[in-house]
Amino acid sequence: MAAKEIAGGSGFVDDGSDGDPCPICLGPMLQDSYLDTCFHKFCFSCIKQWIKVVSSKASKQLSSVKCPLCKTDNFSVIHNYDGCSFERHYIDQNISDGFVLTKEQRYRLRCYYTESDFVADVSDVARFWKLQKFLYPNKWLEAWLRRELQALMQEEDVDIVLFHLVGVMESFCKRIEQRRKQEAKSAEATNQEQFKTLVSEAARPFLMARTDRFVDELELFLAAGMNIEAYDEIYKQRLGWNNRREIGAASEEREAVEEHNVRTRVTPYLFISEEDSD
Repeated sequence: MAAKEIAGGSGFVDDGSDGDPCPICLGPMLQDSYLDTCFHKFCFSCIKQWIKVVSSKASKQLSSVKCPLCKTDNFSVIHNYDGCSFERHYIDQNISDGFVLTKEQRYRLRCYYTESDFVADVSDVARFWKLQKFLYPNKWLEAWLRRELQALMQEEDVDIVLFHLVGVMESFCKRIEQRRKQEAKSAEATNQEQFKTLVSEAARPFLMARTDRFVDELELFLAAGMNIEAYDEIYKQRLGWNNRREIGAASEEREAVEEHNVRTRVTPYLFISEEDSD
């Protein structure tokens, strides 16, 4: 099964200028393809054959396969990338309809394929830690976390991960509050490092390669002190995503087709939308 999907970024794309051979056949790269988690590149026919051989040795239907190079689990092969779209060949050929990302979730997934400093000046991270604002409750945090986790994990039910992360953050804040009673001054850099390390460790089993960027985005959102709508508006303005002319008529047509056609199963981690996110 190959599901046509719209790509809003090019984080996994190699322009092929280095001329590296296929790691499997050691010949010139024919019909470039990429595994969806580790992004290692192979001939499409070579990696399909690799998957066929590995699957034939398994006792049951596989939903993922380990990369021949790094042994990372991957759920699909990305191929036929043309600059704005790609096709996705799933390891499990029996994948059917499932959770479909909303427009807002697709927009946020696109954000993870941009540079992280676009809204850095909106979120005064240094001041956030210096004034220990992380100790103040953020009424928008859970809604923001739910949307980010659903977009990154591409699953609807993320409550276990969400409450796990919230619990880790609350536990961290309680420890800092207790320490503050005993110490007149805390080291902001140490607090920041400990916070990011704890959240990273809690999120990494679920978000894997996207963990560090997720923690950076979480820090920016908390430091901004804005509600979700205001924060999104700043983010979109900085990225220039409010201007439909930059996206073009072709993207608008793809958006219309995507929203009215049959729902398509998504599997981590490369569901990216190029559509305008107004």
